[in-house]
Amino acid sequence: MFESPQTKNKWKQLFWIVVGVNATVIIGIIWLLFLPSPDINPPPIQEPNEKGTEFTVSSTKQNLNQLMNNYLNTLSKNTPLAYTVSLGEDVQLRGFIDVFERKIPLIATFEPIMQKNGDLVLRQKSIAIGRLHLPKRAVLEYVRDNYPMPEWIGVNPSQENMYVAVTKMKTKSDFKIKVKEFNLTQNQLIFTIKVPNKAFGF
Repeated sequence: MFESPQTKNKWKQLFWIVVGVNATVIIGIIWLLFLPSPDINPPPIQEPNEKGTEFTVSSTKQNLNQLMNNYLNTLSKNTPLAYTVSLGEDVQLRGFIDVFERKIPLIATFEPIMQKNGDLVLRQKSIAIGRLHLPKRAVLEYVRDNYPMPEWIGVNPSQENMYVAVTKMKTKSDFKIKVKEFNLTQNQLIFTIKVPNKAFGF
């Protein structure tokens, strides 16, 4: 018994409808995953100018690498996503991005730019996510929304940078830290640390 041409055409139409629905669902999921969202930059907090003594501290990339990653390990201890930051010729962030239940390696490099107030801006230079080609903004949005970050680090996808508010770091003894020099090429990392008088008992 043979199918009529009309029946064959109906089956073809149904087949393409199913294909179209599946494609729409997949595209919709990808679009939602990388949907841009507005940057949120909290207003700066004005803190009282407490009297204290300033010290200048010099470090190396190796020492700072160890310090930073010990801190990040503690920060991401109870989260499924962990990442590392390393200082070489530039600042490099390594982690993973979850796509369709697969972990794809993420490597992003940033150029550090010192600010007059003692903070740092990390301007994105390049990004590699396995063999995927994704917009830089979408990747930074994923990092911002999924990677555990200290409250004094802001990820700004629209500007393709990260703002490291070193001056807003919270320490147990209320030390205030500023970047004085951040030269990765010459391995010169210099900070000023202001110790409040109350820490000395006066």
